Amino acid sequence: MSEFRIKGKDVASKYTANKLEFDESTYCYSSEQKEKEFIDSQFSSIDEKEKYKAYREEWHRRADECDSGDKPLAVICELVSSCNLKCEMCYTITEEFQEAVVGDQRMMPWEMVVRIVDECAEIGVPSMLFSWRGESTMYRVKGPDGKPRDFADALAYARKKGILEITSLTNGRIMSLELIEKMVKAQPNWLSFSIDGLEEEYGKVRKAVKTDKGCEPFELVTSNIKNIVQLRDQLGFSKPQIRTNTIFPAIAKNPIKYREFMENLGVGLVTINEILDFRGLELPDDDILDNWMCMYPFQRLVISANGTVMACPGAHNEEDDVALGRIPGGIKKRVKINGANKDIEYPEGTLMDAWNSEKLIRVRELHATNRRKEIWACKHCRHGAKKYGVKWLPDEWDMEKMQWKTQRRFRNN
Repeated sequence: MSEFRIKGKDVASKYTANKLEFDESTYCYSSEQKEKEFIDSQFSSIDEKEKYKAYREEWHRRADECDSGDKPLAVICELVSSCNLKCEMCYTITEEFQEAVVGDQRMMPWEMVVRIVDECAEIGVPSMLFSWRGESTMYRVKGPDGKPRDFADALAYARKKGILEITSLTNGRIMSLELIEKMVKAQPNWLSFSIDGLEEEYGKVRKAVKTDKGCEPFELVTSNIKNIVQLRDQLGFSKPQIRTNTIFPAIAKNPIKYREFMENLGVGLVTINEILDFRGLELPDDDILDNWMCMYPFQRLVISANGTVMACPGAHNEEDDVALGRIPGGIKKRVKINGANKDIEYPEGTLMDAWNSEKLIRVRELHATNRRKEIWACKHCRHGAKKYGVKWLPDEWDMEKMQWKTQRRFRNN
């Protein structure tokens, strides 16, 4: 049986200079051989494979040496900040998140997508992820020419511009056959399907905002994976590769059955996340790690669907103390404060303006010197909370209902 392995640990283990803790919360459950095949299938030439290897080495070197290099290694471009599901463990169902995006542009304008991809290509960003908090397959906008654009068009444009690694997360529930064909032909490196558990457990966790039409939710998402894999193979392509991800409680009764089912379906890599508790704005003081730093300010940038540039994907409520600026081309950011809507102004600029900004330099300095708690968003980020391992089953998690037993956590005084 494959053991749970921390994703990327083989490369990360080469870098040991940093005495602060920093971690990835994603674990591989597929074998090392399957993980290698998953990666190799994404690149058609030795040159591409060497570039990918160098990118991953640099990813871990930066974390170890607290060095931001001359540009971001990865950019998260959030196409959509809304979701068609209301999953029990997700921060998007919290009051805090809804207030943070109450009046926002929920789908990124096409010209903003183009602007971001173009700059990534120009400065040599190796990796782009086209998802963050929402469901990217919901993406439907019109370009300046009046023509409709969708999720697959964003993937295809990034491929056209030469981005090395093009990826996205999805719940996989709203994929038409037409969209599937466009996605496969767009040739992203991989698509990660969030599938928490099998059959009954999946249905408890992955609840739809509106009732799915045509078939049961689990049947629907697995059918979409089958269609992608079948079409990819028929066309003689080696990508997109398919990855699935789950929280451990949803597969705790029989993890082997879950892994074998997914791999037999055509999934190239099965990964698992330790469940994180997103209830409440603040972490209890006892849960906050002392000797910990975040890698992300040294590696990547995040652009929300409303164009706000963030230092880290952990700041899912777009907290002001890690907001770096705004990409031109969208409407003003709007939040709800004490029950009233308020417009938020950030300076407009490029990705490189944000990367070299005094604000981000300060964030990096505080993390590198073990002073991240001076930043409210970083102090209360769940990535910097105590971890209990991938097999952790919290006492507060109802294993029968697959949800938290209470909806709120008491905040600090």
